[in-house]
Amino acid sequence: MTSDLVRKYVATVRFSFPLEMPTPMVLDHALDLSERHSLSHWDSMILGACKAANVTALYTEDLGSPTQYDGIQLINPFV
Repeated sequence: MTSDLVRKYVATVRFSFPLEMPTPMVLDHALDLSERHSLSHWDSMILGACKAANVTALYTEDLGSPTQYDGIQLINPFV
């Protein structure tokens, strides 16, 4: 794959999915989720970013029960 083609694909992804930086709000929400649900730092950061981006469904095979955290439905794509 050429670097031009890689840049094209990256541009397509950037256009399709807005970037959410770990803002203070995302960090605070992640810490709250981690404490309330005993989640790992990285799982809670993903969910915090989802919450900030108004994502309502997250496709993941890593997070298990419960299947919903703060209005974010977890969907295992392999089940």
